[in-house]
Order: sequence, then structure tokens, then C-alpha cells
Amino acid sequence: MKVRYHTHTDICDRPCNEDRFAVCPTPYGYCFALADGLGGLARGEVAAELACRAAAEGAARLEKATNQGLEDLFLAAQQRILDRQQAEHCESQMKTTLNLLVLDDRQICWGHVGDSRTYYGQAGRLLQRTFDHSVSQMLSAAGQVADADIRFHEDRSKLLRVLGVPRSGSPADLETPLPMQGSRQFLLCSDGFWEYITEEQIQICLEESDNPRTWMENMLELIRRNERCGHRDNRTAITVWIDA
Repeated sequence: MKVRYHTHTDICDRPCNEDRFAVCPTPYGYCFALADGLGGLARGEVAAELACRAAAEGAARLEKATNQGLEDLFLAAQQRILDRQQAEHCESQMKTTLNLLVLDDRQICWGHVGDSRTYYGQAGRLLQRTFDHSVSQMLSAAGQVADADIRFHEDRSKLLRVLGVPRSGSPADLETPLPMQGSRQFLLCSDGFWEYITEEQIQICLEESDNPRTWMENMLELIRRNERCGHRDNRTAITVWIDA
């Protein structure tokens, strides 16, 4: 198994960067984490940092990549944030998204909560992405909004699920594990990244790349061409290239 990756983060036009990410080699493989603290509430960057740190620490203790282990990482991140909220009496603050990708030499497990996205491709072809926990995504699923219009819909910033809000059961959605075979590519990114590039453009950039760094650089070039004037959100992404 050969794993290559490239990371990027940019504060853009915001006063601080509330995105966080972690890349962690583990005894069995790798853990990749990306979190985007909610900018409309205070201390989003603290929640994002706590989430990534809890996931990285938990991943190092796992024996292999499984969906049960992945769910435990989300639960640990959630509890870390809730404990800090309670300790500092700020339950109405400190919320974040979280995307996780955990892999060993047998399989790849991935999941998310919030509106940061993970895109999955095989042999240079995009096949799947995570489903945003947002009002605009729900409207799209109901056929009331075109999928292409999600990016700048008036309800784009209204999230239905994030870490830092108590709920029963797992806070995240877990995707079906993928077998470790062939060539696979993943893109984990905050909304400040995916809002300014379409799935078709991500696919074109993937086709024109043979490594994670080139894929990232090609996408960033398109994003700079596509972005509108205004207050650009923090922009963070991880590209992962796996050859089994």
C-alpha cells in the first residue's frame, strides 16, 4: 500500500482561520481529519482543534480500520467538545464539522458530520461524495433546489447537524467501507473550498493529475478563477492518493 497526500489551508478574507486538519500515520495505516469551526458562533476554531486532536489520538489507539472504530472517533471528538463547553460554560458556542478518513492495508473507512465534504474517486474517476447536513442539501434531495444551486443558496449556512450539539447515537454519517485495492483518490475539504469549484471541474483536475499535489494545485487555480468578490471563507483541503 502506497499512500501519498497533500494539504492546503488559507485564511482568505476572514479575521482568523477556524479550519483545522490532521494527518496521522498510525500503527496500521493512516488517519486524515478535517474540521471547519462554525464561523457564526464564537470559538469555532477551538471546536475544530479539539475534534481533530481527539480523532488523531483515538486513531493511534485503534488496531485496524473499521466503521466501529471510526464511529468511536466521532463520539470521542463530540465528547471532547461537549466537555470543554461544560467546563467553560459556553454550551451555545464551540461547534464544528468533521470529516474522517481511516485506512489500513485491508480497507478504507470514511464518514462526516456537517457540510465539509469528502469526494471519492477510483482510477481517476469521481464516484461519490458525502451528503451535506445542511438545509440547502435537504431541499436539493427533495427536488426543490437544483444540486448545482446548493453552493450559494440563501440557506447554505444553516446546518442541521454538527459536533458540539448533544444528540443520541452517533453524530456522524458513515459511508460503506471500501476494499483496499487498485488506485483510489480522496478529497477532504471545507465549504470554503468546494463552494468555488464544481464536481465537473474537480473531475477534470483529477484526470489531468497523477499525484495529490498536482490535483490540489490544479483545483486551487480553478478556484481562484471562479471565486467571486466578497468575504471569502477559510479554505482547507487534503488530497489523498492510495495505490494498493
